[in-house]
Amino acid sequence: MIIVVEGVDQAGKKTQALKLVNAIKNGDRTAKMFDFPDYATAVGKVIRDMLNSGKPVVPQVLHCLLAANRWEVADNIRRSEHDVLVMNRYTQSNLVYGTVNGMSREWLANLDDGMPKADIVILLDIPPEESFRRKKKDRDMFESDFAFLNRVSEVYRSMAEKRRWRVVDAVGTADEVHDRIMDVLD
Repeated sequence: MIIVVEGVDQAGKKTQALKLVNAIKNGDRTAKMFDFPDYATAVGKVIRDMLNSGKPVVPQVLHCLLAANRWEVADNIRRSEHDVLVMNRYTQSNLVYGTVNGMSREWLANLDDGMPKADIVILLDIPPEESFRRKKKDRDMFESDFAFLNRVSEVYRSMAEKRRWRVVDAVGTADEVHDRIMDVLD
């Protein structure tokens, strides 16, 4: 099973993905987490440098690299012997952020055609104001643009409704949000 944790920057995706993996491991199943972008890979390092360079980025190039980063570990996902894989971002992020960057959803979806599919997508929903409250400095090119994050948040909510993703209010303590996620999964 693949469970994807999505949301705008600073929504608590990594924290909640880790908590979810630990909760699954405390049950009778095995679990592993994958982070995307995976900055430890060759393509991931290029992505990190692009996002933090302060220079203009060609969106199509960036979104191709984000997809390539997932393809770098696709075999690890397919061959995993764990019962549950928890993704801290996945193909859905590329669709949302790419749509806001002006690309067609069909083109973006084709970049990930053949990747293992998510069984459940959990959208951690926070307003952009909360994102900026949680991290005030050292924000990358996406994180630092309030209007962009606001559009990302709107597209996430729209896609969540159309695609039947589980939406979780992610404002509150990490434990409160985790409890809400567990309620959704139960």
